[in-house]
Amino acid sequence: MGDLSNKLEQIRAIKNGKGIQYILDAAYKILGNPALIFDMDYKLIACPDGVVNDDPIWIEFMAYGRLGNETIEFFKNEGFIESVANCTNFDGVTYLISNKLKYDRIFGQLNNNSQISVADLVAVACDKPFDDDIPVLIKALCDILSKELGKSDYYQNYGQTYQENIIKNLIEGGIEDKGIYTGHVANIDKGLKTNIYVAVARIAQSDSTDPKLVYFRELFKQTQPDFKYSIYVNYIVFFISSDNTMLNIEKDLKKLIEIFDKNNIYVGISSNFENLFESQRHYIEAVNALNHGLNSNNKQRIFLHDGR
Repeated sequence: MGDLSNKLEQIRAIKNGKGIQYILDAAYKILGNPALIFDMDYKLIACPDGVVNDDPIWIEFMAYGRLGNETIEFFKNEGFIESVANCTNFDGVTYLISNKLKYDRIFGQLNNNSQISVADLVAVACDKPFDDDIPVLIKALCDILSKELGKSDYYQNYGQTYQENIIKNLIEGGIEDKGIYTGHVANIDKGLKTNIYVAVARIAQSDSTDPKLVYFRELFKQTQPDFKYSIYVNYIVFFISSDNTMLNIEKDLKKLIEIFDKNNIYVGISSNFENLFESQRHYIEAVNALNHGLNSNNKQRIFLHDGR
């Protein structure tokens, strides 16, 4: 316990503001296990200086600056992607162990200031086996790195773009290999409650290039940050969630309704579902509910798929 407390204190004492390279170098000296960071497209962001080992995945990152499709497929087949997906709603840390690899590794997730996942950290037990307290230390390290990334406009914008691309693929039904996308979809699902609804908001006289869409997406996000927002075609698309199978508009959208009323915004909402891979059908429901509601001219602003 004393050694854990000492190492945890050292990790938490690493200074922010000197960049992620400095943090990784300092963490390596404390942990004795090297860790690298890569973005959501498996492109290398940073690793400790001077680390050389015989781990094939580490070598691939060093040689090419990213992982190839064969290695990503290996991650899927070995259950790494599923493990990562299952840990995102908890502390964001999990072991990645395969009898086909010489060294064990441990994963940690990094978020920007909007709590969108923007990078992954993986530490490798190549210099020495992991200590029993490594999950706690990796979680503390990820918290420090997330704060560092949170200072960057680049990662703020990268996170929004990443989230919008995943939502776009979901509502277009363009995900062929669900096994590889499981981790990405889990990042959208993170923080959502059991019952999910697709909502589409129509901003009067706007198209996909209208800056008003970005303005209102950000306003929605600031007002009710527990939902997931994207711009798609001429709409702001967002995933609403609730503990109840019957959406309570006044309660579940309480913070957004005033914005809708003040700005002449109309919204269509789908029926509820649980699996985000079913988003395409529910997006169509939301658009149909919106169009039907606008055509009926019944002075409502929010139109539900079931006609309520």
